[in-house]
Amino acid sequence: MGPSDRGRRRAALELEAYHLLWNLWRMSRRAALDTSNWDSACELLQTYYTVNQARQNSEVCAMRIRYLEVAEPAPRLADFVGAPPYTGVPDAPRLLAQARYEYQLARVRHPQREQQRLRELETTKALYAAVRATEARARAAELARHREWQQSRWPAGVVLDTDIYSLDTLSDQVDAQNIRIESRVRTLSGLLRDGLGNLPQATPAEGDATSLAAQVDSLLTSLPLPGWIDVEATATFAAGSRELIVECRLPTVDVVPKAQSYRYVKGQDGVLETVRPPEEVNTLYANIIEQLTLLSLAAILTTGIAPHIDAVVFNGVVAAKDPRSGKPIRPCLVSVRVSPDAFAELDLANADPRTCLERLSATVSQNPAELLPVRPLPT
Repeated sequence: MGPSDRGRRRAALELEAYHLLWNLWRMSRRAALDTSNWDSACELLQTYYTVNQARQNSEVCAMRIRYLEVAEPAPRLADFVGAPPYTGVPDAPRLLAQARYEYQLARVRHPQREQQRLRELETTKALYAAVRATEARARAAELARHREWQQSRWPAGVVLDTDIYSLDTLSDQVDAQNIRIESRVRTLSGLLRDGLGNLPQATPAEGDATSLAAQVDSLLTSLPLPGWIDVEATATFAAGSRELIVECRLPTVDVVPKAQSYRYVKGQDGVLETVRPPEEVNTLYANIIEQLTLLSLAAILTTGIAPHIDAVVFNGVVAAKDPRSGKPIRPCLVSVRVSPDAFAELDLANADPRTCLERLSATVSQNPAELLPVRPLPT
C-alpha cells in the first residue's frame, strides 16, 4: 500500500470520525431531554432542599427524599461530544477519542455516584423520621400547654370528656358540653321507657332456688342502661314462701349533672357555670331511682320468672359515705313488695313512675340526694 493509499485511508477515517461526531451531537440533543429531570433534581437539592434545611423542616426533608429518588441516567457516549463547529475533519479522530475516554471514565464513576445517592437517600429517610418525631413532640407539647390553659378557664373540678377537650376553642367546648348535659338529662328521664323494649329474657328451672337467684342477678346486671349507669343486685329465693328477695345497688346522686349549663364569657376568656338547683337535682335523682326500681321489677316479672314466684321484695340501696363521719354506708332509698298480678296491672309505658310505685305501696326516700333513708322491708 503506497503513501497515497494510506492518505486516502486516513482521510476516510477522519471523515468517518467527523460524521460520527455530528451524529453523536444530534443524539446528545435528544438525550438532553431525557436528563432534564435529573438536572432539575440536582439543582433543587443544591438550592432549596439542602441537608441543613431538611434538618429543620419535615416538609423540606420529604422533598429532599423525593428528588434523591431521581436516579442519575447512565452515561452515554453522546453526552461527551462537544457542540459544533469542529476545527476540521483531520481533528475529528482526536475529538472522538477524547469523548470515548471521558465516557469510559464516567461509566466507572457512575455506579459510585449511584451508591452515594442511595446512601444519602437512606440517611435522609432516617432524618425524616427523626424530624417528624421531633415536630410531633413539639406539637404535642404545644397542644398540652393549650389544653392546660383551656382547662384552667373552666370552673374548678370540671372534667370534660376527651372528645370535648379536643375541640380547639373554649366556645366550641362550651357548646358541646351543654349538648352533652342536655343529652344526659334526656337519657336519665327516659330510662324506663327506653329500657322496657329491650329487657333481657330468662327461662329458669322451676323450683331451683339457686338457679332462679343467679338468673335474677344476671338479669339486673344486664339491664339495658347507658354504660355510665352501674347497677348491681343480689337475689335470694325462699322456696317455701316462693318469695324473691332482691337488694339492688343503685347509682348515687353523682349520676345527675350538677351543672345546668355553662357559658363562655369572651371578655374574661373563661367559662362560667350555672349550677343545677338542689331541688331539681333531688327531683331528677328521685325519678331515676323510681325508674330503675320499676325497670328492675319489669325484668323480673315480665321475662319468664313470674310463674315461679309469688312475690318480689325489692330494696334499692346506694353505696356512699356518711357526710358526717366519712364511713361507708348503704342507705335504702326505695323499698317495695309486689306480686306478679299486681305488677301486671301497671301501664309502665304511659304512667308516671312515682304514681306506679304509690299504687304498689312502695316506700321512697323523700330526699334521696341527701341519702335520707327509708326502712327496708324485712327479708
